[in-house]
Amino acid sequence: MKINVINEQNIKKVSVKKIRDISKHILSKEFKEGPYSLNILLCDNMRIKELNEFYRHKEGPTDVLSFAYGLNEPVIGDIVISVQRIEEQAKDYGNSFEQEFYYNLIHSLLHILGYDHETSEEDKKHMFELQDSYFSLLVIQAE
Repeated sequence: MKINVINEQNIKKVSVKKIRDISKHILSKEFKEGPYSLNILLCDNMRIKELNEFYRHKEGPTDVLSFAYGLNEPVIGDIVISVQRIEEQAKDYGNSFEQEFYYNLIHSLLHILGYDHETSEEDKKHMFELQDSYFSLLVIQAE
């Protein structure tokens, strides 16, 4: 598996190694290792705003966008993360920037893997329990 991290922002320093390590851990546990790739774009609010409006027809910047293409595809998905938006909302949730960033990364990875919190309360509960478990293991315990 190949995790491509494209950094288009200079707002915050983010560990590409940690992004790859977390992504590989979750993908190998929830899916498999194999000859597929995943793209992760780090950007600012202006870039994610453009993508959010073009693809989702929603105004304004968002924190993260996940585009899943299918687990049998050579590229299983694209994740776009606004580092600027993550920095802004971390304060709202009482998290450090790193905690908020990796929590959203894990959330996006689960979407790429097919988890969805909008289909039912049961699916929502399962997805957030899994997300919290990975967050605790890979971020909180690693601090």
